[in-house]
Amino acid sequence: MLDLYGLQVFLLAAETENFSETARLLNISQPAVSGHIQSLEQQLQTRLFDRTGRNIKLNEVGSAFVPVVRSLLKEARQAEAFIASRRGTISGHLTIGCSTACGKYILPRVISRFLAQNPDVRVTCWVGQRGAALDNLAAGEIDLAVSSLRVPGREFEYRHFSDDLLTLIVPPDHPWAGRASLEPDDLVEHPFVMREPASGTVVTLNRALARYDMSIDVLSSRLVLANTESIVQAVCAGVGPAFVSRVAAESALEKGLVREVAVPGLDLIMRLYMARHIKLHAPDVQRAFWDFTFAPENRDLLQLLAAVE
Repeated sequence: MLDLYGLQVFLLAAETENFSETARLLNISQPAVSGHIQSLEQQLQTRLFDRTGRNIKLNEVGSAFVPVVRSLLKEARQAEAFIASRRGTISGHLTIGCSTACGKYILPRVISRFLAQNPDVRVTCWVGQRGAALDNLAAGEIDLAVSSLRVPGREFEYRHFSDDLLTLIVPPDHPWAGRASLEPDDLVEHPFVMREPASGTVVTLNRALARYDMSIDVLSSRLVLANTESIVQAVCAGVGPAFVSRVAAESALEKGLVREVAVPGLDLIMRLYMARHIKLHAPDVQRAFWDFTFAPENRDLLQLLAAVE
């Protein structure tokens, strides 16, 4: 019988075509990802990926297998939800897609308390790029999505989840490190470490700059990275300044590895939303987690912004 978790690993590997990236998103080792894929291929007695050195590419069989896996995982979640409803308890497998900072620093607080009250529930949190969670929600591959992006026209219900404060961090020996604050015009003086253009960080920064008749295009970049933690490490290494999620930089700030510089004129709060698909069947565990998240007694879990200001 096919292993459901192995199928989940395959599906994410098929989307990324990169075992190392798959491992990072699942918070497991790269050899573990390779092991799951190899085990699945041995069980099916066919190759799903073409391998050239360290590069992988989904082959024809693998591509045809993707929609089959999506259907299997969806039916498995429905089966778990059915049994749970017959027992009168909340159980089953809840899948949530989210962006990196939210997934690592905000959502686990809610999940931890929910699991403490519902020990029969199993949760998988897919941490990836900004728009991927909503795409997966639309395809019925996940139960919920948390994102700074709201897409009109899709049959989603959005609810304000939390706020993510962006802040400017610089290396300790950077010329800005001794400054108490900067004006928006000062930002053109030095090159940055940046997120990719479609990221929530860049969109939020660009919106804030627009109030000063500026855009992200006036800022020069020395390095572009698609991962917040990598950007924090690059700033620690002296590559240059960066705007990042405040919670992602908190540890480096406490250790004195980076300095925080205020830019009072910029409104750098990124609003985060939880979304669910209102036209697809909602399992009991999804409805329970949604209600739990926004219950008044759990409001403290979503106040991460206030806790670090």
